[in-house]
Amino acid sequence: MSPRLLLTDLDGTLLDRRLELDPRDVEAAHRAQEAGTLIGVATGRMYRSALPYATRLETRLPIICYQGALIRELPSRVGGRVLWRRELPAEVALPVLELAHRRGYSVNVYQDDQLLVEALNDDVAFYTSIAQVEPVVAKDPPLEERLRRGTTKMTLVTAELDRFPALLAEVRELVGDRAEVTRSLVGFCEITARDVDKGAALRWLCAHLGVDPSQVIALGDAPNDLPLLRAAGTAVAVETASEEVRRAAEWVAPGPGGGGLAAVVSHYQLDQPAVVVPA
Repeated sequence: MSPRLLLTDLDGTLLDRRLELDPRDVEAAHRAQEAGTLIGVATGRMYRSALPYATRLETRLPIICYQGALIRELPSRVGGRVLWRRELPAEVALPVLELAHRRGYSVNVYQDDQLLVEALNDDVAFYTSIAQVEPVVAKDPPLEERLRRGTTKMTLVTAELDRFPALLAEVRELVGDRAEVTRSLVGFCEITARDVDKGAALRWLCAHLGVDPSQVIALGDAPNDLPLLRAAGTAVAVETASEEVRRAAEWVAPGPGGGGLAAVVSHYQLDQPAVVVPA
């Protein structure tokens, strides 16, 4: 089947070091959509953190955010209605919080599209410099109490990147199969509810739109993008992707700031009215 959707990650895939989109990618996204191919965003970012980029790409698709834990319409469409949401339950989140306290990791909690933290420190500054959102220090009630009603996602952060492999291993051992544990950028250990990832979100969105997953091209770079690439009919990695992501891809595009999305649009002829996938 000819592609009808292109779903792309943002950080490490499209956004350059200044956290900006390449103008070539923006222009190519506009051309592809004029030709009938829908462009969408699938990211670990919060909804309000992803929204400026989705807006610039002029996507008309709901945004897959929080690693797939939330699928939400654009504000211009039914007021930004939430189409799908899955919360990380307290019985998983609270032990993770306790582990973070013991090990000295910073914790992000996400409720109602707000970033909640326990204190402002270097780890929080590291995270917010990329997410470009203001944190809210949760004091009354504290995070422990807030987590009792669930969280869209939970992120353990360390700006000391040499500590990150141990962090990731400890969280995976603690959580087991009760939730999904992945990484986006190095330093961010992200936890979502069981069976929640970008691949599951892709399948849900396809069912919602009446599109076969085989008609989707997915573009990504990090381990959290692997479920997305595996669920799509066509998997594309950027040249700066991790080795396991490159192995999962059938084609490799330029990295952030190199016009990767534009290259995908050109390679798969997504800006042509009659789309034909090269052999």
